[in-house]
Amino acid sequence: MSYTREQIGAALDLAVLRPTAATGDVIAAARLVKEENLAAVCVAPCNVRLAKQYTDHVCAVIGFPHGNTTPEVKEYEARQAIDNGAIELDVVCNYGRFLDGMCGEHEFPKPRLLGLGGVVRAAHERGVLVKAILEVCCLDESEIEMLCEMCVLERVDFVKTSTGFGPGGATPEAITVMRRTINELGSHVQIKASGGIKTYADACRYLRLGCKRIGASVYEELLP
Repeated sequence: MSYTREQIGAALDLAVLRPTAATGDVIAAARLVKEENLAAVCVAPCNVRLAKQYTDHVCAVIGFPHGNTTPEVKEYEARQAIDNGAIELDVVCNYGRFLDGMCGEHEFPKPRLLGLGGVVRAAHERGVLVKAILEVCCLDESEIEMLCEMCVLERVDFVKTSTGFGPGGATPEAITVMRRTINELGSHVQIKASGGIKTYADACRYLRLGCKRIGASVYEELLP
């Protein structure tokens, strides 16, 4: 199955997340999102207000890129991003603490250790979507299943593969595990593939696998 320019654009979260991204980069990406009807521009919290001047479709990253800030800080960061105009949040799970808990050496309240609960509450009370980033390159299959299940139980709207700043990105295998887990739970949570998506073939691959969003820092390269 092939996809049109419009279909790819409607699924694309265009990321401007390099630490060196300048004001001009954010403005150019936000304008492109508006002109081409892309799903969203994905920016750091400090750039939400700027991006909002050029498009309503602004997504802010929270706890980015490692997810290891405290739950209270994540919630504050989320509320501030929403106040500044974000209508979607991509929040990084505390996957390091999750893996620590999976080892059985320490007892953690597992839902809380992800740092998602306060973000979800803050977002949903304002009609804002939450995408939970798993960082699948750091997880094996059983860990993807468990973390995905925990995210679904935390009532996120999407589970997302990767930050794009880890040692790996999205893979078809990870998407398959995520989809299977969601289906077994009878959930309507959607999937976003991100990390390493750079070509039209990449975009088509993940859309065929049922991903409703794809994240990339390029646009023209993804088009047919």
